[in-house]
Amino acid sequence: MRIVAALGGNAFAAPGHRLTMAGQFAYAEQALTHLLPLLAPDVELLLVHGNGPQVGHMLIRVEQALGEAYALPLEVCVAESEGELGYVLQQTLYNLMHAKGVARPVASVLTQVVVDPEDPAFHHPTKPIGPAYDAERAAALEAEGFAVVKEHGRGFRRVVASPRPLRVVEQEVIEDLLTDGVLVIAAGGGGIPVVERGARLAGVDAVIDKDLAAALLADALKADLLVILTGVPCAYLRYGTPEQVCLHKLRPDEAQSLLSDGEFPPGSMGPKIEAAVRFLAAAPQAGRAAIICDPPTLDAALRGEAGTIITRNQEESA
Repeated sequence: MRIVAALGGNAFAAPGHRLTMAGQFAYAEQALTHLLPLLAPDVELLLVHGNGPQVGHMLIRVEQALGEAYALPLEVCVAESEGELGYVLQQTLYNLMHAKGVARPVASVLTQVVVDPEDPAFHHPTKPIGPAYDAERAAALEAEGFAVVKEHGRGFRRVVASPRPLRVVEQEVIEDLLTDGVLVIAAGGGGIPVVERGARLAGVDAVIDKDLAAALLADALKADLLVILTGVPCAYLRYGTPEQVCLHKLRPDEAQSLLSDGEFPPGSMGPKIEAAVRFLAAAPQAGRAAIICDPPTLDAALRGEAGTIITRNQEESA
């Protein structure tokens, strides 16, 4: 069985806690402990992860070092975060498996993801990144060609495009590793955004949604299951209200209808539902499934007893 699992940013820090390297290792171990059911010998596992807070901190370092060290463009920050968090996950998985007497190789793959340079997102950047700025620094950034928006109560922030992922450059390498039994970490933070210019690749100032990148890889690698791990046990109807209801089992058309009706916010659950629907829509035959849940709920969700399970047949078990 081939599984692609996407870890949210909550895997590396708790809400309200400062981000530290020691904390990232500790929280990663908490989250990955719940993934042990996915480490069975007959499972080929690809792990994707978020990187939002880490890239934000890297941009702060870039700002603080202006004039003292060379600047790093956004796509290089994404690449560095893949290295940082790949290391955290790789070492943590190694330690967890060895504690259980499991000998299995783990490898992180620096991943470039092709996007369309004409994607509408480049004309309407909306994804906030990095620290908040005062009006003077915001004006300077705009003069340098960066898009800036004012956030209520926070000052000004850079915004960048979040284009659709089209193709993973290292897909064949990832597939070879999975086939050889390697537990693979790839497409961290959605991958490094690149565009094709003839026969060459070039990085672009953008970020890619990691859930959409995970769905793209899951389809390309012919995965059986897409697992999207987040901070809540399931997707909710009327989330955050006294009438909220956990959506346990959905068909793709039902999920798409609720998404179109605005039930899932674009900055949180929306991309996860969209990723699940895209994964299932890419292969109309029955058999594929997607699960959305938090790490502690995963074991029960794999048994079909919890989480949000999206399949073509509501009676199918994940």
